[in-house]
Amino acid sequence: MGLFPSLIPSRSRAPSPTDDYWYLPWGAAKSTDAGVSVDEATALKYLTVFSCVSLIAGDVARLPLNLYRRRKDAGKDLVSDHKLYDLLHNRPNQETTSFNWRETAQAHLLLWGNHYSYCERDKTGAVIALWQLPNPGQVKPKRVGSEIVYEYHVDGETRIRRRDEIFHVPGFGFNGLIGLSMIGLAREAIGMGLAAEKFGSRFFGSGTHPSGLLTMPPESQAMEPDEQKKYLAFINEQVTGLGKSHNMMLLPNGEKYQTLTMPLDDAQFLDTRDHQKIEICGMYHVPPHKIALHGQNSNYNNLEQENSSYVDSCLMHWLVRWESAISAQLLSEKERRSGLFFEFLVEGLLRGDSQARADFYNKIFQIGAITPNQIRAKENMNPIEGGDQAFVMLNMVPLDQAGEIDMAGGANDQDEPVEPEEDETDIRSLKNFFRHKNGEVEKRSIMARDRIARRYSPLIMDAATAVVNRETKAIKSKVASSRATKRDADIDGMQIFLADFYEKFPEYINKKMSPVLRSYMLAIADEAVSEIGGDDVNIDAQVKEYLDRYTERHVQSSLGQMIALLESKDTDEIDQRADEWTEKRPEKITTDETVRASGAAFSFVVFGAGLSTVLRNRGPSTCPYCRSLEGKKVTQQKPLISAGEEIDPEGADGPMKIYNTKYHPPIHQGCDCYVVAGM
Repeated sequence: MGLFPSLIPSRSRAPSPTDDYWYLPWGAAKSTDAGVSVDEATALKYLTVFSCVSLIAGDVARLPLNLYRRRKDAGKDLVSDHKLYDLLHNRPNQETTSFNWRETAQAHLLLWGNHYSYCERDKTGAVIALWQLPNPGQVKPKRVGSEIVYEYHVDGETRIRRRDEIFHVPGFGFNGLIGLSMIGLAREAIGMGLAAEKFGSRFFGSGTHPSGLLTMPPESQAMEPDEQKKYLAFINEQVTGLGKSHNMMLLPNGEKYQTLTMPLDDAQFLDTRDHQKIEICGMYHVPPHKIALHGQNSNYNNLEQENSSYVDSCLMHWLVRWESAISAQLLSEKERRSGLFFEFLVEGLLRGDSQARADFYNKIFQIGAITPNQIRAKENMNPIEGGDQAFVMLNMVPLDQAGEIDMAGGANDQDEPVEPEEDETDIRSLKNFFRHKNGEVEKRSIMARDRIARRYSPLIMDAATAVVNRETKAIKSKVASSRATKRDADIDGMQIFLADFYEKFPEYINKKMSPVLRSYMLAIADEAVSEIGGDDVNIDAQVKEYLDRYTERHVQSSLGQMIALLESKDTDEIDQRADEWTEKRPEKITTDETVRASGAAFSFVVFGAGLSTVLRNRGPSTCPYCRSLEGKKVTQQKPLISAGEEIDPEGADGPMKIYNTKYHPPIHQGCDCYVVAGM
């Protein structure tokens, strides 16, 4: 029979899963085997339940809830001029924000298993407000004939509403219409957790030791009741209370003390509490680390995967319930047929660190799956002009122009083929090039190279910005830290810093600039091969040499400017120059390198085929210096212009001295001339 038969329910009396017992309101507290009454209010006092409920409810509430219309091409368009969009996205009624309404509604689902809101409609039947019913446990869905109605009590009155007057989001259940109370289902687990907390509180509140029996000697057992009370008060005063835990206890009459309290280690108290917390997390499908329960399964390396699992295993089924209920109950059949639907945006919860996002965007960008403006939108940035184009890896050109670029320098299909003469196969390239009259090949070639340059300019700009920002940040930081020292020591320290920094900086320049410049030059080289019609030319060695030379040019320019400024012994000028670099230098690098790297790559291919190049100007706006070189032939043995020469054409402001031998543009800063293949 047992000692406490009335407290332990018989297994034969337990309700079945389909019994109406599980759908009864759980508004009244019900006792558990642990001796703790549990209802929705008391359950929230258990910190693990509160943490899980507030976490999920807050995340559902903070996610953007948007209204879309499906397109025939399987895309979707945001619809922001619909009344429901404003209600669900901003303000469901005059007293509540969308966040608070959804947070409370989701809390109802996580506790009672259902959420109910009264739908206020206008004369046309359109929803104009949603008012939450405060206690889902008091709402009783009933079937009247073939209709379902909702009965609830408010202000002492019983009200019955039609189904179209109540917005109902049901949780998990067995009949598809009403959700089960999650607190009711987990009463015993929650009760045990509450009992463990209450036991711990009382344990520490009463003092961990002693708690037991005092055995009095025979001569002291004849104490009067009043004397016994005073004696017990004396004993309790010594040991009761958390501040007196583990104190020594004085027994003045030879009494013997026998402890009755079960030690916490024997009761595995902490393990019990941890186990109950994990059980509640399991009930709500919340990864323990989300509520600060860190164990062996959560660490810095896998938190991103854990967060993704949280969205997929915990949040997603709640979000789908919301989306389904909104579409079925708040949108009309006509609106649903027209393609309207609501959807939560979960991308914000799935975002990794900046490096992971950059790698992901880069991969899907290179296959034309996303546009720059779509990436900017995901990063909460405004769109840019020209950012709605999709690109592919073929020279990074617009998807709809890939074929055009591929054909840009090739032969016209209508031209008659030219057979190579015996033992003179190298003449084939020249014939393919010169058979077009009026510079048609030149025109196609430069248009194709310009398109490639435009596509690569943003990438070169990003790399140049990273390089310049790295060096200016280091320089400005050194200036700021050294201003408190004496001027002479300051200058000496700056010189040492600059020498050390620019000795190591080439590695970073190579890391940022080399990949994009190499890709750009190879794309130009492919175009050059297409133009001259010859076989592929391996220019890997020349490209590597060019990239190494670029790094040297950058370091020499930067270090030279800094050393020159140090002669004035004024670090403020260094600080100002760093600011100028940040503002203007990335754009300057981009402008120069799109011309210089293009000219170099094109020349490498043409020279490798045994041909020469010819300088061409852009047009009437070309400067007098470049106009004086128009049409000049260039070979590997005869450069465009040699170091030490001066150009002093008519109409120029004065002679321009050339410091470095040049085989291709740019001849000066801002030069946009180009070279084409020649005899």
